[in-house]
Amino acid sequence: MSEQMQDHDNGDGAADAIAATAVISLVVFTLYLWLSGMPT
Repeated sequence: MSEQMQDHDNGDGAADAIAATAVISLVVFTLYLWLSGMPT
């Protein structure tokens, strides 16, 4: 049973890494759009 749980945890780790990358990219992109839209 511990092997199945370990495999499941590995999958969750990959999903968490992808989700964290997506969230950070979204924040950076939003800040870029916001700052590029501001008058200079």
